[in-house]
Parts: sequence; C-alpha cells; structure tokens
Amino acid sequence: MVIAVLVLGACGGSTPTAHTSPTISSAPATASATASSSASSTTGSGPTTLVHCATPVPADDNLVIGTVVGDPTVVVRDIQDPANAKNLCTFDSAAQAPVFVNGGAVAYETASHQIIRADLASGSTSIVATYGAGGQYAVSPDGSSFTYTDGAAWHLVKGSSNKVVSTLPPVPGRGVDPTQDDLYLSFSPDGNYVALFQTLATGGSGETAQDQIRKASDGSLVYSTSGMTMAVWASVPSRLFFRDMSGNVHRWDPSSGLSSMTSLKWIRPRSSPDGRWIAYTFPTTSGVDGVGFYSVQSNAQQNTTPPGRSGVVFLTNDLVWYSGEKPCSTCFGGQPTASGVTYIYSISGASEITSRLASVSDAWPRVTAPGL
Repeated sequence: MVIAVLVLGACGGSTPTAHTSPTISSAPATASATASSSASSTTGSGPTTLVHCATPVPADDNLVIGTVVGDPTVVVRDIQDPANAKNLCTFDSAAQAPVFVNGGAVAYETASHQIIRADLASGSTSIVATYGAGGQYAVSPDGSSFTYTDGAAWHLVKGSSNKVVSTLPPVPGRGVDPTQDDLYLSFSPDGNYVALFQTLATGGSGETAQDQIRKASDGSLVYSTSGMTMAVWASVPSRLFFRDMSGNVHRWDPSSGLSSMTSLKWIRPRSSPDGRWIAYTFPTTSGVDGVGFYSVQSNAQQNTTPPGRSGVVFLTNDLVWYSGEKPCSTCFGGQPTASGVTYIYSISGASEITSRLASVSDAWPRVTAPGL
C-alpha cells in the first residue's frame, strides 16, 4: 500500500496503478471471489477468523489495538482501567492493518487481498471487498460503510454496493519526503463525508483531483483541491483541517467553505474523539521530532517537552500515546529512528509517563460527544 511506501506505518500497500476493480464477495478467501448479495457484509459467511478472544469484550469500554512491550502479538486490549489494563483478544500474524469497526467488531486485510470484517464475540466473518493493487482503507463511524483505494481507484462500500467514486491521476516517479508526503483516507466524525488527501498521484482536477471530499451517502464530490497534505477531520459538525507544503493550515467546513487558520508544519495529525484537539508531530532543530497539540476551539498550539517523540495516537480525549525517537545519521533521509521507549501523555495534567503499549494502530471509541 501507499502508506508502506511512504514509511508512514498505517495500512501499507503498493503504489497506485490501473487494475481490475475488486468485488463484494461472500466466497472463501480466494483470488476469484465474485459479486454477491448484501448478506455478505452482515452474515458470518466469510473465511476463518484471524482474531481470537479468550475473554468477552465489555460493552462501552475503552479499547486499543496494538502490541505490548516484549510481545509482538497484536491484541485487543481493554484500557478502561489503565492501571489494570488487560488483553482480551489476539490477532494471527496474517491479519494486516487491523482497525475497529465498532466496540464488538474489527476489520483487517489478508494476504489474499481481502478486507475482512470479524465479529469479536461470535468469531463470524464477512468479506467486505477483494482488491487487486492494494491501498488504504477506512471504516465509517457507525461501521456501516467502508472506503478504500485499490491502485488508482477509490471505492465506497455500502452494503452490497461497491462503487468507484474516483480514479486518481498517475503517480510520477520521484523520491518521497516523510515530512511532506502523506495519504489520508477517512470518514468524517459525523459520518456525512469521506476525504482522500494524498500527495503521490498528481495532475488531476475536479472529479480526479489529488485531494477530494465526497458525500458518504452517494460518493458525490463536494470539494476538491490540489497541492495539500497532512489532513485530519476534527470537530462536530465535521471540519477537515489540512496544510499546504509551506505549512499554512486550512479548514474546510461544509457550511462556510474554506478558511485559513494558522501556520503550522504539522506531520501526521490525529484528532481527539471529541474533536477538541489535534495532536501532531513536528520537526525540531535537534534532529528529532516533537509532539504538539492544536486547539480546534482557540486556533492555538502547545508543545510537549522534551523533543524526541513522534507517531501520535489518541487513546481517550485526554490521553495520547506516542513513541520515543533518537537521531540516526544512517537512516533513510537522515530521519530519526525509534528509541524503543513509548509514552502516554495527559493533556489535562500536562504530564508524561512511559507506556506498556509498544505500538497502537487504533483506539475505541473513535468518536465521542463533541468537546467544543
């Protein structure tokens, strides 16, 4: 997937290329899966599950998908009581890029080029889509819709419908800048819109622009632009924040349109579940990155200290996980490398502790009541 090419660590995959569109399927995990009825996305008709729960997953608890220090196994971990966090489920190593669909179900990709939805309680699965070239994927806040890129094609999946909403322009041959290049694909917190902002496929406009916002209901285009990067949804009603290559942050609002916000060269921004904060990585003069927080309400930012932190993920509205890093003169592009230590930061307490979570790929709930 494009994200793997960018070394961004999200979902992984290959550079977009033209290909045959994938299909919704209820068949076992085979390369010849064909279209089927809407039952394929709601019944347990898929392949054997790759996630196994030894303990029931409590309703409404705060959950994460990640790994614990000293064990590479990807788990679903209950952090409702952080002092007594516990693993509930484990993923087989064949499950790639797992995310939450809701508090009782997950999605993941397989080596057979399928996106799978798996129920944690029953173990039943269904095939959301089978793809060819691979790409990024995301799940709507209510878990009813999926979106993904498959080579040059951007798909929207609702029930049995799998619609190509846009075909991206070609990817020119060039190097990659980890501080500028990005692929962001995500539904808005209210579920009304879906955005694809990316920097690799360039040259299109309008329906084929490199940066687009579409209605989640039917995939119709509502806004497009180009030359932007590092996007993130925040706030309810949903607003999309993104910046240009110079660091000028813009905000798209479905009612008021485009606004200029501030100057901030953020990298891989992520929003809190209540939409109040955007956490991000930023470069420092010391050769390592730092972590900062942008207040959506006040249009102001603050930074944590010391530098040497990156890769933010919100665990709750207050707690943010990130990893430590150190300088590396022999690494790609002179980029910093992981220090082997991870942290959890409390925004309200302005304090940092070391974390037992070695990595975090997703957290639940992804959206809570607005904090604005």
